[in-house]
Amino acid sequence: MGEYGVEMEINARPWNVFDARTPILTYPYSFGPGSANALVVGGPQGLVVVSPPCGVALSVFEELSLHGQVCALIAPNAFHHLGLREWTSLFPAAQVYAPAQSIARLEHRTRLMNIRPLAELGALTGAHLRLVDMPFYRTGEALVSAESERGLVWYLTDIVTNFAALPDHLIVKILFGLSGSAPGLRFNNIASTLMVRDKAALKRWLADEIAKARPQWLIPAHGDIVELRSAPILAQRLFARS
Repeated sequence: MGEYGVEMEINARPWNVFDARTPILTYPYSFGPGSANALVVGGPQGLVVVSPPCGVALSVFEELSLHGQVCALIAPNAFHHLGLREWTSLFPAAQVYAPAQSIARLEHRTRLMNIRPLAELGALTGAHLRLVDMPFYRTGEALVSAESERGLVWYLTDIVTNFAALPDHLIVKILFGLSGSAPGLRFNNIASTLMVRDKAALKRWLADEIAKARPQWLIPAHGDIVELRSAPILAQRLFARS
């Protein structure tokens, strides 16, 4: 069992390079019955790691070092914290940031102190990277927006999923199926019920943001990357006003 009561797997896959120049990388990792995608984006002062993966083999850190030095670790919401202790021990100079409403729970769960709000990231991100503390949340969640050689990229943590099939775990499969949260690119009605104060208002806000920004790519923390440029109707359905 892992440090927080979750059975950890040793993750030793290679990084997926989405854009080598920025750079933008993703890393799929497993924890117990679940899986997630970490995101790394290069900033003016080094690499910003979002949802740091847990149970990572040394070779994974060594490979990442070829792309730069880690300057910031981001917990994108109150629940994506399993890798934080591991990463802070290896990168003690990297400050941890999170949505403001998630900080109290994160510090309690990780026993890490001085986690800073996303609003204090400042010069670490540069002009091409934004981390927005989204409104209408009880527990907080970040919207990550990054300009790349391949177009504008959005990364969302638990409010969107893109599973090819329903999860294997029986209880999770039932919950996701009954709530309409999978399969395919879906708004996560389970997470939004637990985490969001006003689901309808959040969906309206996301619809406005996607209409203004027009991201070409969506990288969900849970599921496969989606090219929105070739299928804009997907985004319209995903954030349909309600």
